[in-house]
Amino acid sequence: MPYLYIVLSAACSVLIAHLLKLTEVKSLRTLPTLTANYLFAGGVAFVIGLRDQTDFSLIYSNPVILFFCLIVGAFFIGNFLMYSKSVHANGVGVTIAAMRVSLLVPVLVSLYLYRESITWETALGIILVLGAMVLLVPRKKSIKIGKMNAAWLLLLIFLVAGFADASLKIYEEEFSLQFNELIFMSLVFGAAFLIGAGSMFIRKTGMMKPKEAAMGCLIGLPNLYSSVFLIYALADIDGAIVYPMVNALNVAAGTALGLFFWKDEISGWQWLGLAVAVAAIILLL
Repeated sequence: MPYLYIVLSAACSVLIAHLLKLTEVKSLRTLPTLTANYLFAGGVAFVIGLRDQTDFSLIYSNPVILFFCLIVGAFFIGNFLMYSKSVHANGVGVTIAAMRVSLLVPVLVSLYLYRESITWETALGIILVLGAMVLLVPRKKSIKIGKMNAAWLLLLIFLVAGFADASLKIYEEEFSLQFNELIFMSLVFGAAFLIGAGSMFIRKTGMMKPKEAAMGCLIGLPNLYSSVFLIYALADIDGAIVYPMVNALNVAAGTALGLFFWKDEISGWQWLGLAVAVAAIILLL
C-alpha cells in the first residue's frame, strides 16, 4: 500500500505542474490563483480532518507547532510562486527535475536528524544530485523574469522545495501522534493563504478574478493530496527511500509531459542533467 501512495503523490505533483503551466499560458495572475488554491485546499483538509477527534487546545496553545506550520506555509507558497514562473520560462521537465533533485535536503534530514542508514550508493547519489543541478541550469542568458535570470529560479526551487518536503518528515516524526495529517495540512495551507492574501493586499493586486479562483480550486486538491499521500508513505517506509522514489517518478513523468504536451525544448546539457538526476535518484533508492 505505501508504494501506491508514492505513485499517487507523484501523479498529483505532475498534475500540479500541468495546471501551473496552464495558469501562465492563460495569463492568470499567479499570486491570486495560488492564494485561492491554499484557501480551498486548507478548507477541504480541515473539514475531512475533523473525522478524527482532535484536541485543538493542544495545538493552539503550543507556539512551536504554530510557528512550524507558519514557516512551512511560507515555504509552500514561496515554492509554488517560483515553480509556476519557472515552468513557463524554463520548461515543465527541467523545472520538475530541479524540484525533484531537491530530495537531497529531506534525505539528509532523514539520515542525520532521524538516524536512518546510509550506504555508498546513497553517498554517490547525493554527489550526482549536485552535478545534475549544474547541468539542468539553462545556458540561455536571455531568459529573464523581471530583472532576475530565470536560471536562478531552479536553484531557489531546489532549496525551498527541499525544506518543504523535509517538513513533512519532521511532522511525521514529531507531531503525527498529536494531530492527523489533514489537520496539519489545513494549518500549513491556512498559513500559506494568509501570507498570499497579505501579499495581495500589500501589492494592491485587487480581488481575485473568477477564473483565478476556479484554477486555484483545481490546483488545490492535487496540491493537498500530493503531501497527504507522501505523509502516508513516510509512515511505513524510510524517508531515504520514499523521497527518491517519488522524485524519480516525477522527473520521468514531468519530462514526458513537457516534451509531448507542451513541446518544451531541452538542450543536450539538460538531457544529460535529466539522465544524471534519474541515476542519482535510483542510487538513492
